[in-house]
Amino acid sequence: MSLELQKIPLKDKISAILMQRIIDGKIEAKEKLKEAHLAKEFGVSQAPVREAIISLVAKGILEHIPNVGTHVKSYSSKERIEIYETREALELYACKFIQNGVDVLLMKEVYEKMQAAAKEDDVKSLVEYDQFFHELLLKGCDNCTILQTWKEQYTKSAVAHVIEEFDTTLENIVSLHFPIIEAIEELSIEKCAKAIEHHYKTIIKNIKDEK
Repeated sequence: MSLELQKIPLKDKISAILMQRIIDGKIEAKEKLKEAHLAKEFGVSQAPVREAIISLVAKGILEHIPNVGTHVKSYSSKERIEIYETREALELYACKFIQNGVDVLLMKEVYEKMQAAAKEDDVKSLVEYDQFFHELLLKGCDNCTILQTWKEQYTKSAVAHVIEEFDTTLENIVSLHFPIIEAIEELSIEKCAKAIEHHYKTIIKNIKDEK
């Protein structure tokens, strides 16, 4: 999915690109980020790259260890549960605004692509479509701060790892999203909230079982 990076500071553009690379698995856990290399790639000085990295460290997405370097932060099961609980809270807020209009037709298309990715055992594509699916819901509340906060939590969620370690089929994971679509079609805030709660309750239970 394309990033909407126009008309924002350079450091924020770089920060958004790095977050998306973490989600996509292009930057792996414990992989060191090198300012000079990134600056050369983006065709900028090291200053905005450094500022972007510092902001991601402050948000808990990256971790800096003196004399070692900066890499993607790893989280304990407890920390990951808290991250998913935060995502749930943000989506429960967003579902209050589904009557203002959520692109349910596009959501259905994305759901079908998630199903196809699951059948092909394509976790990378599944994560991509999962992100887009949830962002469609979040965009319904028309609150850029909430969407950005959710994106930061999604970046920290280790979604690919959670999916790969899930004690069920990929098809079953995808099916958790369909009740959300049904609720939005009915414009039922109550059903949407229950679907979201069930979605995250299932995921969080799986993380707890990993312990």
